[in-house]
Amino acid sequence: MLGGSSPSQKRESLTSVPTPGKPTSNDSRAGERRSRGATWRAIAIAVLLMPLQSWWIVQMEAIRYNTWPTMYSLPLHTVFIVLLLVGINALVRRRAPGWALGPGELLTIYIMLAISGVIAGYGLIQALVGWIIAPIERVTVGYDRQLLFRDVLPAWLVVTDEQTLTHFYDGESTLFAAKHLLDWGRPALAWSAFMLAFFGAMLSLNALLRRRWIEEERLTFPLVQVPVAMVEPSGALFRSRLVWVGFAMAVVLGSVNGLHTLFPAIPSLQPDLSSLNEDLGRRWDCFLKSEGAFWPPYLWAVGVGFLMPVDIAFSYWFFFWAVKLEELVTVLWGWDIAPDAPFTHQQSASALLAIGLFVLWSGRRHLARALRLAFRPSLGPRDGEEPLRYRWAVGLLALSVAGMAVFVGLAGAPAWIIFVYLGLYLVASLALSRLRAELGAPQTEVYAAGPHTLLTQLVTPASFPFRGLAILTLFGWTSKAYGMDATPLQMEGFKMAQAARVRVRGLVAAMFVAVVAGLVIAYVALLTPLYSLGADSAKVGFEGPTQAYASLITWTSGVAPAPLQRGSAMGVAFVFTFFLYAMRSRFFWWPFHPMGYVLAPMWFTHHLWMSVFVAWTIKALILRYGGLRAYTKALPFFLGLILGDCVIGSLWALANLILKIPTYSVWI
Repeated sequence: MLGGSSPSQKRESLTSVPTPGKPTSNDSRAGERRSRGATWRAIAIAVLLMPLQSWWIVQMEAIRYNTWPTMYSLPLHTVFIVLLLVGINALVRRRAPGWALGPGELLTIYIMLAISGVIAGYGLIQALVGWIIAPIERVTVGYDRQLLFRDVLPAWLVVTDEQTLTHFYDGESTLFAAKHLLDWGRPALAWSAFMLAFFGAMLSLNALLRRRWIEEERLTFPLVQVPVAMVEPSGALFRSRLVWVGFAMAVVLGSVNGLHTLFPAIPSLQPDLSSLNEDLGRRWDCFLKSEGAFWPPYLWAVGVGFLMPVDIAFSYWFFFWAVKLEELVTVLWGWDIAPDAPFTHQQSASALLAIGLFVLWSGRRHLARALRLAFRPSLGPRDGEEPLRYRWAVGLLALSVAGMAVFVGLAGAPAWIIFVYLGLYLVASLALSRLRAELGAPQTEVYAAGPHTLLTQLVTPASFPFRGLAILTLFGWTSKAYGMDATPLQMEGFKMAQAARVRVRGLVAAMFVAVVAGLVIAYVALLTPLYSLGADSAKVGFEGPTQAYASLITWTSGVAPAPLQRGSAMGVAFVFTFFLYAMRSRFFWWPFHPMGYVLAPMWFTHHLWMSVFVAWTIKALILRYGGLRAYTKALPFFLGLILGDCVIGSLWALANLILKIPTYSVWI
């Protein structure tokens, strides 16, 4: 059965090793010793570090427009900061052991910084700010803005004052003028309330599914291995010679390539494959997508790929080439009836929803049991070891979803759009959490999968009421790029707590503190330099999402994409995803995983498939000829590659900020 124990679960246990520090038995057994986690000093340290990290992220992504650290599954900037803390903590432990932070406290800091960093990043606050200013100032030039947007979009969700927007774009002003704070304060508070409700809903789902994913299915959580190994109390990771070999290799390569960027006379150690991409692009234009299919391996991505289960890593690069073949056949046979044919991104979006529904279906018995225990705790084992007691998790879920529904309704969406939007949004977000927990790829962003995009691909936009279509577009920032939000970090935090034997209850409170503080800090960190420099300044790389509203204006004129072909592609992808799951459930030898299919057409897969292919080849050979023991011995080397690139990449990013010149980036 699809929902039961399957050979695929056994396969994962053979192709990976337990997370460093993971207990050897069930973490809920009586008498197991737990260490402190979310202490007040850990929370305080994280909150104090948040402004520095958010400023760094905003400067790199929205101002310098050079490196986008929050785009990646493993928050490399946060790894760098916590790595510095680990070094400082080691010195403190020698001088004053009583003041040293424990592993649970360091992991709490890591999780809080990772959550706040994502909030300040490209996919959340930066997207939100661009989205709520675009409809009034940027898109509607030449149109009757009063007719199109001012009477449709709620004033409490957008910034409409033209003077405030003019100062925002022109610069030489300040956010802290009373009028600016008032004009931004209302939509900022409103959207923050929506994000808190969404965070609460996903936290509830993750809490209800924690036992299912971590203890019953024993998902591998590849990315968790890095922070858990870093904070391991004995420091075994840093006593390994292989760690320092990998670290040195990454630092040397990054240093030489960085110097080449500043001084071209110094030769680069990174192979240039641009001529190959150009040659293929001249023959078949499908190879021009995302700047070509051939990019040299990135050492940090090779390290992350080595942590991925072998069969899933295989599916990652296999489906990339399957999609390229699909695109090539479409061109050669003259089936390119539209610029985006064969609609690979629509297929990916549909597959993502299928994964979310599969997760709910396969966990239906566990969820039903959790619901029974929520209302009648005496019917089963105690839930004291859960992040939230089941009754609190169910209550928080109901309250959060109701709050989101009221919010969307007050914005002006019809009742059926509220239901469809929330269903698609929550299911896709749950699927992204599953992607990180099971796949752990270097990047898991899925775009063109938001409700406003999906619905207008399936149904002719002219059939929607304009108000409903406008509200869907306004909420489009929430799903502009699935995979760059804080919800996957919730389940990863629960896994870290289990692996490091840390009490998980306080972690929930720390996560909410990170969200609230992260929102305030992110708004200030982004808007302050934009009002000073000007969003239209050549010194700034900030771009508003005008395309979504431009599409909305196009739809009002009666021009819209034909839904038949795109809907058919999405239907086939939906069925194909369940077919892949069914085959993995029944046949141990079946190597194809649907998560590779979801990520195959994405732009970053063009850049990263080679890194994962190299890691897959090495790992498969090690497991084939050396077994798990050889894999365990080799693992520190690949962790060293990750840490080395985190250090040298962060140093070059800091040099970019200090010198104010373009520098080398190890993060694409």
